[in-house]
Amino acid sequence: MTTQTQVKQAATMPNFIRGIDFISALLLILAASPILLLKYLYRKFRYGTAIEHVHIYGVSNKQLSLYQFTGEGSCCQWLQLINLLKGDISLLGKEKSYILSSSSSNKSDTANTYAKTQATSIKPGLISFKLMHQQMGLSFENQELAITQAHKSAFSYLLALARTSLIWLLSSKQANQNISDINLFDIKLSNLSMTEMLALIIENAQDHHKKQLSHTGSSTAKINQHFSQYAFVNADCMNISTQNSQYRDCLQTSCDRVFADGSGIRIASICKGVAPKDNLNGTDMFPRLCEQAADAGLSIFLLGADKGVAATAAQNLQLKYPKLKIAGTHHGFISDPLIEQQVIDKINHSKASILLVAMGAPKQELWLAKHKHQLNVGVGIGVGGLFDFYAEKVKRAPLWVRQMGMEWICRLSEEPKRMWKRYIIGNPLFLYHVFKEIQSQKHLATQQKHQAALSGLSSPHCLMVETSRLTNMKANNLSATHRCTRQRLQGKVTALVKRGFDLIAGSIILLSLLPFLLLVALVIRLESPGAVLFSQQRAGKDNASFTMWKFRSMYLDAEQRLAKLQADNEMKGGVLFKMKRDPRITNVGKLIRKASIDELPQLWNVILGDMSLVGPRPALLTEVEQYSMQDRKRLAVKPGITCIWQVSGRSDIPFDQQVKLDVDYIYQQSLLTDIWILVKTIPAVLLAKGAY
Repeated sequence: MTTQTQVKQAATMPNFIRGIDFISALLLILAASPILLLKYLYRKFRYGTAIEHVHIYGVSNKQLSLYQFTGEGSCCQWLQLINLLKGDISLLGKEKSYILSSSSSNKSDTANTYAKTQATSIKPGLISFKLMHQQMGLSFENQELAITQAHKSAFSYLLALARTSLIWLLSSKQANQNISDINLFDIKLSNLSMTEMLALIIENAQDHHKKQLSHTGSSTAKINQHFSQYAFVNADCMNISTQNSQYRDCLQTSCDRVFADGSGIRIASICKGVAPKDNLNGTDMFPRLCEQAADAGLSIFLLGADKGVAATAAQNLQLKYPKLKIAGTHHGFISDPLIEQQVIDKINHSKASILLVAMGAPKQELWLAKHKHQLNVGVGIGVGGLFDFYAEKVKRAPLWVRQMGMEWICRLSEEPKRMWKRYIIGNPLFLYHVFKEIQSQKHLATQQKHQAALSGLSSPHCLMVETSRLTNMKANNLSATHRCTRQRLQGKVTALVKRGFDLIAGSIILLSLLPFLLLVALVIRLESPGAVLFSQQRAGKDNASFTMWKFRSMYLDAEQRLAKLQADNEMKGGVLFKMKRDPRITNVGKLIRKASIDELPQLWNVILGDMSLVGPRPALLTEVEQYSMQDRKRLAVKPGITCIWQVSGRSDIPFDQQVKLDVDYIYQQSLLTDIWILVKTIPAVLLAKGAY
């Protein structure tokens, strides 16, 4: 029986989410108001009318009218922020279902269909999990379940918003998904969706099943044909293929299809300008394959894992899919030739259509290839540690972790002794191989262009002389070239990791602190009229100027009063201006400066990419004009919110010493260094040493 407290909690939760939507809509409208006004005037001038309406189904099939700009373009739907402000839609909700026909009968049919598939009280959203799942290769996942989980609490809603925003920022808008094959490490990966892959497996299994029925009573030798062998490869498998030529040859020649598995392969593909349609892996495939095999009357044989694991997995799946036919099971310890032959005979006599082998890579692929002429099945697939998951021996990462491509972290935490080498060493090694392959392809393309240019020389003698000279230069500089390549690659990997960390951490911190930031803005506005945010042009990486944001801590005429106070500058060196009792600072400003709260809006600069969480503080353009050549070294990287000198005394440290600390950071920067500095920033801020 539902208690009164539960009813109150259920009623309060939508109010929290509505509050988040309202505040977000208000801030976004205020931030985008100049652009919205310009777009309104442009559309009005061009089309005669600037605003039009589109209709969608809302909660309980209620028809909603959404605003949008007339015409086409990616920004047409910006006006739907007004609907978000009004509460018609949610910031993160179910996918919008448009009403495309004006016919009442068609509307009724559409509404009935929509009601059956969207039986939920959650509003349509400006954003949904559909695009997020497509970008992360999870289009086969249940979106309704994901959005219901996101709306369980205000905290889960904020985390879901952070995930979707982060993935949108990190996703490649130029990667091509409409490509049939992806070539990586000289291995061809079939670019299929989960639906397409399952259809292919079922089709091959059905063909074999029909042949079995038509040859009833015939010998196995007459019935048997080479089955279709499929393999899933992740970053670890690709690393193995670079060292194991037999495994690489198996993937290239013996396997009929090789499928991309894991976020590592997705990142590598995107770096090459393409993107897998789905993250194809045995764990996600298995329950869907069982369901379709049960409907088609096909049987499955499970071979691999420890003793009893395959049998337990089979029992669990048969409970879920009663019509599923498990032809048989056997553990994977079959190195003895006699036992191996007995297992092969058992598989053939079971008349299984699909054989799943869970021995781990590369053993499972090599075993299937070796016995291809002996096995009488339609499809053979290597599935790694699949049975352990469905025997409930190993826990699967929750969906929200997989949505961010971080399942490997859960696997590492589950089995650190077994998995640490694969992920801690293997992942960076895989990225190294990927960048090496990309650089090699670029170098080859450059050579081909150069050779094409050389072919236009006036005589064969000139061509021989020029080619000889270039060959000698290449030989003399080979070691230097390799050294430079390694350094550039290391720099690119470091920059990529740092940018990813900035986006993830910056987005989470900003969203978590949003209510507090609004409160600070209100207090600033109550004490001093004027804008609560203060923007200023600062010097970024390579002295490129950008707009830096802070909470306003001074009176509006602070810049005009600065010239009169230069004589009282307490910062040694003369480049920076600092006063412990600066008369330009408001009462609230003193507090937020002391606690470094005024710097928090710079999280937005971090997300935009102008700044980093850790790096030299961004200097004023007028300060940079006074820099010596030594001082300018601190402009070699993106500026940051905190750095070494901020956690070592802040304004108490002279400027020349600040430069030395910044340069030291530039030469030793890494993810661990950044995390350590961020950790040390917490006590530095709480103690407020050197803050004024």
